[in-house]
Amino acid sequence: MRNKFDNCPYCGNTVIKGAMRCVGCGKILQTPEEQIAIIEKLQSKQKFNMNRLLNYIVTIILLGVLYYYFSERLIQIIKNIIRI
Repeated sequence: MRNKFDNCPYCGNTVIKGAMRCVGCGKILQTPEEQIAIIEKLQSKQKFNMNRLLNYIVTIILLGVLYYYFSERLIQIIKNIIRI
């Protein structure tokens, strides 16, 4: 289970991860640039990744080609293993 809370570095009060201000002492915990970077990181996870899909397709095609060329050898190896 993920821990959704952090401790304030100034007063030690428990705050939610990613909070900009501490409720206890009122000090700013993160700069606006850090906050924007966190938001962009979370948004990028929600986007559809075409590169990952393309990598999967290329990998499956390469495995199919390898199996096509080496299928007879693989069948012979499996038969030899079964005999032993």
